[in-house]
Amino acid sequence: MNADTKRRLSSITSGATDRSMREHWRGDKFLIYPAVPSGSEVPKHVRDVAMLPRSKEKAEEVLKRHGTAVINVKGKKSSRDSSVGQDVYSCSYLGSGWWLDLVADGHGTAGEHVAERICHALPHYLNSAESSSLIDDDGIEEAYELAFERCQTDIVETLLPVLGIKLQFSGSTCICLLRKQGSKMLHLAWVGDSKAILISADGTVLNRTLEHKPDNAAEAERVIRMGCEVKDVKHGDNVLKKVFVEGQEYPAISFTRSFGDQCVKDMGVDAMPEVASWNTASTRGVGDGYVLLASDGIWEFMSEEEVGLFIADGLKRGHSSEEVLADLVKEAQQRWRTHEDDYCDDITVVLVPMKAPSCPQPPVPSECCECFAGCSLQ
Repeated sequence: MNADTKRRLSSITSGATDRSMREHWRGDKFLIYPAVPSGSEVPKHVRDVAMLPRSKEKAEEVLKRHGTAVINVKGKKSSRDSSVGQDVYSCSYLGSGWWLDLVADGHGTAGEHVAERICHALPHYLNSAESSSLIDDDGIEEAYELAFERCQTDIVETLLPVLGIKLQFSGSTCICLLRKQGSKMLHLAWVGDSKAILISADGTVLNRTLEHKPDNAAEAERVIRMGCEVKDVKHGDNVLKKVFVEGQEYPAISFTRSFGDQCVKDMGVDAMPEVASWNTASTRGVGDGYVLLASDGIWEFMSEEEVGLFIADGLKRGHSSEEVLADLVKEAQQRWRTHEDDYCDDITVVLVPMKAPSCPQPPVPSECCECFAGCSLQ
């Protein structure tokens, strides 16, 4: 990144306000995210796609020409469920050849607000002057940690005045992927149980992230040492391990790291990401591979291997990436019906080529390119 570009980046200490993001996502940089309904949402609703900056083009067209496919679908808690779904994603071009894709899965009474804040604020902070300098100096892990820490602070600063006590018991998991034009390295960071897999052209799963869950002995030991308690909870015919404040019956969460969840934030359930870099140069058959990011609505009843083969089979049969993801969601929803009757979790999936696009083509700006097209992020 040249010196002039760095001077135009805001400091990570600056807030991710509407104004700062209007100024940030312009020129060759853009941010694509779901259009989240306000107040209510019908079950199984497939969300539209929105974009910054305002453009003459549809966001779907910008995604497609860069090889990215996404689908964001609300689940179904009951026949009368009208709550807003809590999964979101964002796909952004940060400039200087860097691409960032993420999935955030909210939980709790106000988890949709935490997840939506992540999808807007985390790319902003990862593209700050400080984080960008670290990335340029091969400090990917440090850049991720800095941006995640700032995003967690932002969530408290931005949402606590609005949500109050709800933020004590609401939060979100997150999985991120950084790719660079011309590089064979894939850089991932995550908290919680959203997951990424690397898929070869024949559907073989070549690599995967491991969830932060209380059945992971190291994760359980860490949060117990900090003041949490891990207990077995019966759910139907299954027994699940969940995290509680020691001696209490809350928050009963199924993961050991997250954004938000302030009631256990000082007890080890923090937003410090695990970071991994996958070198695809040493992996045979990955040249035409894909990375899939997904919330746990996909993984609950489908294994990584099943998902990898499902995607490869669909692509081999000539289906587009968008069609393959739509079919994958239908299959996941059918598995939920088989196991959980009327209940189905929210499902979000992002599928991108392992190789970052070589020639980024930003959206065609509108005559009013600095506007949000009526969208307020706060």
